[in-house]
Amino acid sequence: MKNTRFSEKTETTIRQIFKPLPAFLSGMILGSIFTVYGTLTHVNLFNYLDSNNQNVINFYGELFGFSNGYIQQKKKFRGYIDALEMTVNPETLNLYALPNSFCENAIQEGDKIRVLVASDPAQKNTFESVQEQIDKIIKDGVGTLEIININQEPAAIDINLLTAEKTCIRKPQEIQQLEKLLQERKWKEADLKTYEVMLKVSNRKAEGDLDRESIENFPCSDLQAIDQLWRRYSGEQFGLSIQKQIYQETGNILTEEHLRKYDPDAYIHFNDLVRWIETGDDGKEIWKPYDQLTFSLDAPLGHLPRLEKLETGMEKELTYQFISPNSLPLTSQEIQARNLLFSRLEACQL
Repeated sequence: MKNTRFSEKTETTIRQIFKPLPAFLSGMILGSIFTVYGTLTHVNLFNYLDSNNQNVINFYGELFGFSNGYIQQKKKFRGYIDALEMTVNPETLNLYALPNSFCENAIQEGDKIRVLVASDPAQKNTFESVQEQIDKIIKDGVGTLEIININQEPAAIDINLLTAEKTCIRKPQEIQQLEKLLQERKWKEADLKTYEVMLKVSNRKAEGDLDRESIENFPCSDLQAIDQLWRRYSGEQFGLSIQKQIYQETGNILTEEHLRKYDPDAYIHFNDLVRWIETGDDGKEIWKPYDQLTFSLDAPLGHLPRLEKLETGMEKELTYQFISPNSLPLTSQEIQARNLLFSRLEACQL
């Protein structure tokens, strides 16, 4: 049974404060407070009214001039917040994720749900269409919301409520192109496409490389999408987070201090396990040429994505050790780039 004492106490207090004031003035003051609060937090306070206390609901409705139908519509929409941990502005169709929700990384500021307008607009308004989409996702447990971002670019958000850990993956157009390559198991093309996607997301296509800042600030939503697509379509054989796990298990530490005082043995051990190096005819270790990588599921765990050009935007660090114990030539750019990428994965909790 819900406790209504807090709601009743709130009602009494508010009445005492605002009763001496004209109704329109008290409404303006409280309305301003609620509007500012809702704008800052994206939380509609009417969703949290105690549904068992009709007096409180009537009081607020009367104070703010809302009809009972309007309030009930808002209360009904609360179900979508609970199930998907997100909310939609009924008028603008702007999409918001609740704080710490499983969709928080997938939804960005300015996102709007994209609705195909019906041939007869009188039959159904756009918000009703959105409600039907959300109803279907909740019923099926999986589904996709078509959106447009703040730059009017189309994207999609894939939602899965059936897995042990609910997922919400953002897919801009370029990531949808990556997904198609992975679906078709075109691993080499997907590897090259992954780097193109990273350049596009980081606004570094003109420069043609990723610098330190762009890797350190790479959006978690896009990093999550790239990683989950690689893992899904390879059956957990490939993926950035899989590589990160191997990287840490081989003794590599994801800290700035370790980056400058890295362990060559640990770094080479990682590259050996993912088979990016091989032993040459003279018995010395060499980097495996890109075209000789194994672009199939026969490859070792974590072999892909290789992202061979990841290092090109890094600056040289002269204090690094450039020759491994087994004579493998190392570059500070490669070490920095890989460590920064895995550090970003760690920060994004991937």
